Amino acid sequence: MTREIIDYGQFAERLQRQQQGRPRWELLHAVQQEWGYEDPGGEHLHSRWGGENRTHGIDWGLPVPPALNEWWDSPLNSFAFKPRLYWVHTQWPPTISDLELPQDSTLVAPGGDRRVCVFMSEYHYSHAWGYLAAEAELPDPRVVVSIGGEWVVQSRSLSEFLMQLAFERMPAHYGWTLRVPRAVVDADPEIVRRLTASYRELGLLPWQEMGTDALSYGAPDAVIRHGRGPGADFAIVINARTRDALVAVAETLGVDWSGDKAIRPPSEVPEPLEDLGPATLAAGEADPRGRWTVLMRGHIAAPSVPGAAAALVSAPGALRSVASNRSGTTLVAGDVDGSVHVLETDDESPETIVLTLHRAPVTALACLELANGKRIVLSGDEHGVIRYWNTRRKPMRIPYDRRATPLRALAVAQLATGPAFAAAWADGLVRVYDLESDAVAGLRLGTGIRFLGLDEDGTLRVTDGEGTATLALDPDKLWPHRDLQLRLEDVDWGSLWTARGPGHMVPELIGKVASDDKKTAMDAVHDLYRLLVSKEAASTAAVPAIPFLVDLMVDPDNKSRSTLLLLIADLADVRQARGGRGDAQLAAVRAALPALRHLHDDPESPIRWAANELEQNCAASPA
Repeated sequence: MTREIIDYGQFAERLQRQQQGRPRWELLHAVQQEWGYEDPGGEHLHSRWGGENRTHGIDWGLPVPPALNEWWDSPLNSFAFKPRLYWVHTQWPPTISDLELPQDSTLVAPGGDRRVCVFMSEYHYSHAWGYLAAEAELPDPRVVVSIGGEWVVQSRSLSEFLMQLAFERMPAHYGWTLRVPRAVVDADPEIVRRLTASYRELGLLPWQEMGTDALSYGAPDAVIRHGRGPGADFAIVINARTRDALVAVAETLGVDWSGDKAIRPPSEVPEPLEDLGPATLAAGEADPRGRWTVLMRGHIAAPSVPGAAAALVSAPGALRSVASNRSGTTLVAGDVDGSVHVLETDDESPETIVLTLHRAPVTALACLELANGKRIVLSGDEHGVIRYWNTRRKPMRIPYDRRATPLRALAVAQLATGPAFAAAWADGLVRVYDLESDAVAGLRLGTGIRFLGLDEDGTLRVTDGEGTATLALDPDKLWPHRDLQLRLEDVDWGSLWTARGPGHMVPELIGKVASDDKKTAMDAVHDLYRLLVSKEAASTAAVPAIPFLVDLMVDPDNKSRSTLLLLIADLADVRQARGGRGDAQLAAVRAALPALRHLHDDPESPIRWAANELEQNCAASPA
């Protein structure tokens, strides 16, 4: 499908419509979507109380503007879901700054309140953003920024500032980027002349962060920032939704983009969807990797759900999905508003509990009573979000999984290996999850799946518009790294150190190296490289991590093998031992050599080259 081109040369008109009374967060929502940010589902990971919260300097008599409260509460607040996109600190409640407006300031009436309420600061605390205490009662007051010991207006309203902040940050993560140094622009003033002649301003006030004084211009699928201030190391920064759009702007401006690393690709890339045809599972068909075999195909009725489950949703036309456990003691229903209604009929005083867990219609449900008596509920929605929880506890804040396509079916069962569930998405991918180890298998079964059934004997029933196929699942081949995932939990990673702090992230990244998605696996290897590789053997987490990396390396289906083998080889390249760490790290890699030597004959030349690097590094002695 061809992507719609967004002409940001027309952004000023969009901004003007916003200022004339359109819904306050409409433009923020549009900007985030256009650049590729997707609502992750679930609840905020960063609360308003999670920033630089102080116990002094707060005027409790001042109201907090409704716009700021709305932003914190809104699912459109991408900062609260992914703070690392922003590199800012927040302050709640807003704090009165020590820096006041001067007596002759034109920002307030003579004799007016000259204080400023700070709600956010730049990551290095070089400056802060706030609103005037004199405007605190306004629903959406102006935002000022501290520059050189004085306050200047940054945005015409809080909502405009928060939209502009997202516009400043997100394109660098989700788009293609070309940065032109100031020296290049100073040497060729025609670049700026071509910029102003070819493109229109976005209509936003100049961005004042770190002395950049940056004015932004719009192009088809691209924005161009002209940093005019002394703090702008890069006088021109181009961000584009596509590489072609970036190149078009660069050629118009007459700036060189031909260097190998001049253009930076997006760092945030959504997981690609599958391009599958309709499901056509026939008896005898089998997965090439032996994970499933179709035993039979026919017309098998879906398990019946007590009618009382549907009655949990009383609003006419609001019901979207129902489910129950095998005994009928747990009934669940999902509605069009994203709420899940749960009733445990065997409670002493049965009462329907309503949880608003989704921001889209609930399209699938499943529930199971475990051997220990706990009851779990799974729910999925039109946005592709899966929530999972124990009915005796609050649901997890974050989704169990999410893909950018509607969820069509869920099924859960207690297998011989433990509880597991299956999920089918609209693009034809079915994932089967082992709940004990978090291992997951991706089965490309095809589109049109309407119902899934999972039985205790490990059979998966897949119903499409033409009938039902019964698949026998092989857990060992379905989750080849299940044992590895369980062994990861036996290591106290939090007590170990990496080059960037405690090792909490190491097990999760090792698990991602086993992903069926190549980008996910490769990104995890690169992250592990930054955490574990040090010629000074500074990482105590490296030694216990090495056996897991080797186990993944000997898996012929691993999607990151050449890069993963280089990671293992570089872990042997220890030159400065500290307290025996270098010796232990080198010994751990050397112990893995017998399992990896067959890679010298691998058909892929990058793997053969990496195997040679491994041998050389293991032969060397730490200095």
